[in-house]
Amino acid sequence: PMLQLVARCTGTRRASSLGCRRRALCSKPPDSAPPSKVAAGLAGLAGGGLGSLVGIGGGAVMVPLMTAYARMSQHQAVGTSSAAVAGVGLSGMASFGSAGAVDLLASAALASTAMLTARFGARFTGKFNPVQLQRAFAAFQLAVAPMVPLKGALVRSSKQSPGDGVGGGGGGGGGSEAAAPPPSSTALSPERQRELLQLAAVGAAAGFASGMFGIGGGVVITPALCLLTDMPHTCVLGTTLASMVPPSLVSAATHAQMGNVVAAAVAPLLAGSAIGAFATAQLALQMPEEPLQWGFALFLVAMGGHKLYSLRGRV
Repeated sequence: PMLQLVARCTGTRRASSLGCRRRALCSKPPDSAPPSKVAAGLAGLAGGGLGSLVGIGGGAVMVPLMTAYARMSQHQAVGTSSAAVAGVGLSGMASFGSAGAVDLLASAALASTAMLTARFGARFTGKFNPVQLQRAFAAFQLAVAPMVPLKGALVRSSKQSPGDGVGGGGGGGGGSEAAAPPPSSTALSPERQRELLQLAAVGAAAGFASGMFGIGGGVVITPALCLLTDMPHTCVLGTTLASMVPPSLVSAATHAQMGNVVAAAVAPLLAGSAIGAFATAQLALQMPEEPLQWGFALFLVAMGGHKLYSLRGRV
């Protein structure tokens, strides 16, 4: 019995030591450098600037930049970027709203369901390892990339015959006519009610994507607004940015509870993203629709393709 007891204790020690080694291999070493605040601020500036220009929250830019240069894990970058996406949305909404290019009723329809699903998306990240999460996000980007320019081309070709042109076609800039959102009177037409219900369903999908990938959901909302509504593209951008604020806050709070938010990086990330978003939103208001639509598509193809290529052979 004494020999059995000694053998059992020795086996327990070995198992405990093996478990500690495995945990050490799977986690960051305790003496690793802390996340870089400067790199986080620059990632926010790039994400907010490009995100506001093409109608996304900027998480698609910030997450890979923070994992590459700010010394964050994939889960930390996703969680921290959720807070910055809210800043991008607020800053972009203020900039586009100053030109009347925000449909508040459509934003409310999108955000109402997105807030409900963002929490589930954030919790769903725990079911994927970082490589799987990055690969799923890259595939998602490639899938939605062609939707916006395809819709724009179809709209421009259809308007050549009737010639009424809401939104000014491919050459229309960011003038007052192009920026004017659809009417949102208290007496909603049946078509408007149906449109808002469709946008609520889109918001549910966008909220889940926002929580899962640390993005604002713009890669879902921007194509959906182009496909389901007759909004001019500047109004699509403003409405998208406005709708992503509530679900991004819910997602950030959930990630914070899960320990995925790097608190020291939040302030520089927010500052950089807000500055970038406001500046490029003003630029987008002066640009024609077609370059903005193609810019959205090419940006997603470049980001998604590069990420899939960098992950080849990894599991």
